[in-house]
Amino acid sequence: MTLLARRGVYSLLSLLQVALCAVHFQSPSDLPGIDYDFIVAGGGLAGAVVATRLGEIQDFKVLVIEAGPSNEEIFISQVPGLALNVSVPGTRIDWNYTIAPQTHVNGFVGPYLRAMMLGGCSSHNEMMYTRCSRDDYDRWAAMTGGDNLSWDKLFPYFLKAETWSGPNDPSLPETGHFDPSLHGTNGNVNVSAPYHIHPLNDLMVEAVKELSQSSNEFPALLDHNGGRPIGIGWDQDTIGGGLRSSSATAYMAHTGDNVHVLLNTRVTRLLPSTNHPFNGNSSNAIDIRTVEFATSPKGEYNLTATKELLVAGGVVNTPQILLNSGIGPKDELKALGIESLIDNPSVGKNFSDQPSILIGLSTNLPTDDFDTTAALAEWKKSHTGRFAGPPHLASLGWVRFPETSNPFKDGAPDPTGGPNSPHIELFFRNVTSIPDLNTSSSNATLLMNIVNLNPVARGSVTLATSSPFDAPIIDPNLLADPLDTAIFLEGVRSVQRLFAAKTFKSSVFELVMPKADANGTLTDEAIVDYITHNATPNIHGVASCNMAPHGADWGVVDPDFKVRQTTGLRIVDDSVMPFVPSGHTQAPTYAVAELVSDVIKSSWSK
Repeated sequence: MTLLARRGVYSLLSLLQVALCAVHFQSPSDLPGIDYDFIVAGGGLAGAVVATRLGEIQDFKVLVIEAGPSNEEIFISQVPGLALNVSVPGTRIDWNYTIAPQTHVNGFVGPYLRAMMLGGCSSHNEMMYTRCSRDDYDRWAAMTGGDNLSWDKLFPYFLKAETWSGPNDPSLPETGHFDPSLHGTNGNVNVSAPYHIHPLNDLMVEAVKELSQSSNEFPALLDHNGGRPIGIGWDQDTIGGGLRSSSATAYMAHTGDNVHVLLNTRVTRLLPSTNHPFNGNSSNAIDIRTVEFATSPKGEYNLTATKELLVAGGVVNTPQILLNSGIGPKDELKALGIESLIDNPSVGKNFSDQPSILIGLSTNLPTDDFDTTAALAEWKKSHTGRFAGPPHLASLGWVRFPETSNPFKDGAPDPTGGPNSPHIELFFRNVTSIPDLNTSSSNATLLMNIVNLNPVARGSVTLATSSPFDAPIIDPNLLADPLDTAIFLEGVRSVQRLFAAKTFKSSVFELVMPKADANGTLTDEAIVDYITHNATPNIHGVASCNMAPHGADWGVVDPDFKVRQTTGLRIVDDSVMPFVPSGHTQAPTYAVAELVSDVIKSSWSK
């Protein structure tokens, strides 16, 4: 049924709300009967940014349709130290997706965490803020012809999105942990370098000094957000004042009364908008500005944007929405009984995510255990203490292998974007006690992740059924290319070289995950076996609706973010990135969302 036919006027309550602030609606039937200039399908990280920026033009009426609840309903999403409690499967704020069995990882099946709440994964993640390498953006710009995607052109958008917030705890100063010249001071998202005191912090600083005298593998890195993240330095996170800073709190919480948010409602399909002619529509393009949405499979509504429909469902939901709408590989859709609207073989293909492995080293360093009840009480009182910072350790490492290293000794091409880009990330998670299966004791273990930042293997996001309410098939195709495994192998050896520093001689010892044999030998074969049984996706997926140059015979969107063969329809999230940037995807998505907001504004100011 058409929503405009159901609702003709505002209620008095709605009028009062709209006059004061942006309105959240809990049900489609509550929406007022007005025309929206822009409809944003998805209130996640990118959707919230774009909606807010468009809402800065008071004449624009913007509707955001979000599948989950408001972030304000989820207390633990506010508390930085509870980040791992938010991003868990089996909750109402996660899509509860499972990846397809991974052929090259011993048939592994596991969760693929995707937030279902306002702010999306920025309300749900571990808050790490990494802009990645300048090479990532320059490669993207060169490949697509989108000059505004280069590092130099995007850098102002990183600054526009950010406000450096400084230390939350005066006893934990951040001087020497970042470069102030690289950070914004008037943006929306709070960024800081929070940490808690742990012996590993100082040991890592000393180890880097020691190793720099004999090797350039682990240089000291003051700030990894300057475009060349190679070395070991301090973590940065989207935290300010002891609170998580998300696109919901940093953007959507500050919109005007012309931005409406419809919660707990799924976008199911995009429809041709034949009843609303679109200026500039050409004979070979389909005008798509009508969105179908529902709260259950039993009922549906639709609305048509007077200007544009903007899809911001993310790397999984955006291709799912397009495929359910008949935009995708014609033969695959036909097999599911979906009528083809636009035959585009690229939709859902080229999906790329960084594989990660968890490793562990034996240590006598103190564990990260603390009184969580007391920490939460302190946070509630003053937004300080352990829960005012992230749940991981403060050090963060980025390693670039030389061309002569093992992964490339047989002439394999470098998968990174260039010489400023690392091959792996070393993410120091925590020190914890792990029970010894052979004894009744527990052993202190330093847990860390090695992340292959630029995977060669590509996967897909495809439909399992024709129902928009059924989960799609998510296949990252981990380790399908042997080079990805070879990079991991060199990553493990790199970790061994790091902790062979004399600085760690009396505190961090041998690897126990993977573990050496009875003779104390850890062979390449044993490491590869561990990798191929333990690799998991890092949940930094991109490229399922990747961007291509104008006129290319592949790709889903052009450099102006418009969907091929359509008018009135754009994709504004990280699914358009053709490569995984060499770091975490949160900061890049903020910059790209800021850019596309300006692109859209400019196209309607002429």
